Amino acid sequence: MNKKKIVFISYSWHDMKIANEIEQDLSKFQIDLVRDVRDLEYKSKISDFMGKIRETDFAILLISRNYLSSKNCMKEVLHILKDTDFNSKILPVIVDGTKIYSIEDRLEYTKYWIKEKDSISTLISSIPATAIINEISELKVVEEIVSKVNDFLSYISDLKNLTFKELKDDGYKPILNCLGFVNITHLVELLKISNIDDIETKEILLDEWLENNNPVSDAYSIRASIASKRGNIRKAEFNYEKAIELNCDNYYAMNNYAFMLFQLDKNKELARSLLDNAVKNLPNFTIARLNLGCLLSNKFNDHIGAKNQYEKIISYNPTEERAYNNLANYYKQCRNNNEENQKIICELYEKALSINPDYLEAHLAYGSYLSEIINKHDIALKHYDEILRIDPESKKLVDWLKNRIKEVIKQRKSHG
Repeated sequence: MNKKKIVFISYSWHDMKIANEIEQDLSKFQIDLVRDVRDLEYKSKISDFMGKIRETDFAILLISRNYLSSKNCMKEVLHILKDTDFNSKILPVIVDGTKIYSIEDRLEYTKYWIKEKDSISTLISSIPATAIINEISELKVVEEIVSKVNDFLSYISDLKNLTFKELKDDGYKPILNCLGFVNITHLVELLKISNIDDIETKEILLDEWLENNNPVSDAYSIRASIASKRGNIRKAEFNYEKAIELNCDNYYAMNNYAFMLFQLDKNKELARSLLDNAVKNLPNFTIARLNLGCLLSNKFNDHIGAKNQYEKIISYNPTEERAYNNLANYYKQCRNNNEENQKIICELYEKALSINPDYLEAHLAYGSYLSEIINKHDIALKHYDEILRIDPESKKLVDWLKNRIKEVIKQRKSHG
């Protein structure tokens, strides 16, 4: 039997989506990650939570440029480096595109932290030390980062590392091996099957897997997703229910089942119950909160409930563009069209697009709002051009939108 290990995941909030994906995948092996969005309680000290990294058996470090430039992330690194056996605890995962393997790349981070140290030193140099005790402590932390960052990166770059994509493609087997898991090849293969996009291939491999293994909750969940995409709804419902029966903690199956029901406009009460259960037990389950928000707004006319879901997402993940977009839609649909709300709506759409400039739906919604509601047609045209840049196949839609702007201008001129 595999002994339950305590695993901390250290990451930049800019890489929240990857952290969420790792958590979702590892949950299939009954691995619960210690992470800030769930385990840091309200009004608890962040610094104390960071220290928990030393109390865990392993620490997944999601290393990226954002991670290596974050003081909080580097504080967690400093904590773990204090362990004499840190090299057996660290499980590095490299975000694609992160450069740490040349001297020049590593020294860029040293120079970055030296600049940060000098900036803080200059800022506090003219203030009495008794008035800035906390700031002096922070300066000492940055000085320690300066002294350790190059050694840390030299150590990491000397390991046989995997990028997140490579790790996922291998079904997380390298991490599972380090955690001491045995006899899990069948579960690793099932995880790989779940990540296959082609339905025909996925179904064939799942059938082969089921011939050789006892069915588990995730196998039924995969079978349900296949049935749903094929339009066999009764089969999908049966398999989702079987998945949840076998594992009442399979909140990912609950979310997928609820989303299918929502799309079909079927059994909205069950869909709501499934999503409520999922977010109650996994508070940082972003896609379930997004689905719950849409369900509450569209099927229950509970716009405030939907707004609360989007605001909750932003509270733990301020880089989730869909939450800002959906919140903008709430203000657009449910609040008075006054100058104050217009400003809020524009800021929310712009925040979504600053996070993801290729967010086509936000460009469409924002462009339409700018033209139809506040008469900023030139800016709307720029957003429609962005749609065409993102999806060249959308030319017919963009042409229609641009003609619509001409009609709006004409109508308003005629009304004087």
